[in-house]
Amino acid sequence: MNIVSYTNTSFQPIPLRKTLQISLFLGGLLVALATHPYARNIALVGLAVWSLLSTKQAIQALSLLMLIKFLNPAVYPIEGSASILGWIVIATAGARIFVDNLQVTWKIQLVLLWLFIFSLVIFLESVFFSYHRVVSIFKVLSFTYAAVAVLLGFKATARQAVNWTPWFLGIWITVTVLSIPTFFLPEIGFFRDEMGFQGILDHPQTFAVFLSPMVAWFMGRILFSLSKGDYWLYAMLPLAWASLFLTRGRTALVAVISGFMAVLLIGLIRRSEWRKLFRRAMFHPILLILVLACLAIALFQPPAILEAVSAFIFKDVPDVVVAESFEQSRGFLVVESMNNFAKNHWFGIGFGVSQSNIFPFEPIIEPLTGLPLSAPTEKPMLPVALLEETGIMGTTIFTLFLFALMKLVISKRDLILSLVFFTCLFVNIGEMIFFSAGGMGLYIWLLMAWASYSRFERYSEA
Repeated sequence: MNIVSYTNTSFQPIPLRKTLQISLFLGGLLVALATHPYARNIALVGLAVWSLLSTKQAIQALSLLMLIKFLNPAVYPIEGSASILGWIVIATAGARIFVDNLQVTWKIQLVLLWLFIFSLVIFLESVFFSYHRVVSIFKVLSFTYAAVAVLLGFKATARQAVNWTPWFLGIWITVTVLSIPTFFLPEIGFFRDEMGFQGILDHPQTFAVFLSPMVAWFMGRILFSLSKGDYWLYAMLPLAWASLFLTRGRTALVAVISGFMAVLLIGLIRRSEWRKLFRRAMFHPILLILVLACLAIALFQPPAILEAVSAFIFKDVPDVVVAESFEQSRGFLVVESMNNFAKNHWFGIGFGVSQSNIFPFEPIIEPLTGLPLSAPTEKPMLPVALLEETGIMGTTIFTLFLFALMKLVISKRDLILSLVFFTCLFVNIGEMIFFSAGGMGLYIWLLMAWASYSRFERYSEA
């Protein structure tokens, strides 16, 4: 007879020493990567080998892959074929996870079943209806491979009682702290467009997406489950918020706010234990200080706060209203995608492809294998992109998969990681990266999978 016990780690103290060790290791790695143009390629080869050791190392390799691929070119020049090496890391890490899971008898979960059904549907759509069949099929297979791998990987490490908090916290802290000096070096920190802060990452939007779940985690931890010895988080929170604001990533800010609204709604409807935490957070000193500070600024310096908010929302473009700002950034893409959907409403134009007249679709094909190593598309938001690419059929199946995934996350009763999950999900309202297995979508999936299997599962024979 198997006795299964679960331990929720939200209220356990953060292993500070382990977190600092990880941060120092990652800091050393990032410094070493800046020393030579081929250093990143060598690191990617090392990650491919490292990922073969175990499921835990495979997940670590995938999370470091995400970091290494999106470093600031002003500091981290690169030579050689990093794209194909990145796919090799994904392939080796996934293979290791799948091999490890062959040794365990699993009862297939509903979320995996719906994921397989969705993948099968969009695969068939890609074969019969995509106008760029090779790209669509490759993107379907790579997304399914990566998504299944990370879900199974975190399920396996949860069973092994692996605590991932120090690892991801170490990544967040390292990138944020190393980005501080670049603020005073605009040729690095504002390298991309001289407006949005990108730190040591390759784009302000990339840095904003990176920061949004981090900000959500820090806020949630401090408001809902701060433990003794975790007061150092108060030093990181303003740094995280300031960095997010400086990126001018409106989508990331909306994602954090929407994540809080989602868990608040779920708590009011389904989780009585969350409601107790909400009531306690209402009287938290940091929340009261923030409210008083906002009131003081609004009363004594209203022009300054209005100017700052306006600059953030409209990105310093004068004489623009909200509707015009949305039209300039995403609105025209929504119209274009919905026009394509109207013409292909049942099965879409093809998974992961684009028929945009504004942003040409130009896949980068690897000459030796003929595989599309990169085929970026500019899509406005997840629901619209789904309708355009997969039609009513694919969108319906995806909705069932997403509900199954959300139900799995909520069932874990971990408020903090549920907040991280919904923040990651809402990032796709403005940055459609959900299916980007070779891009920032991998980062989002790692965090969502962590939230999906957040509780430790300890098994003992009796």
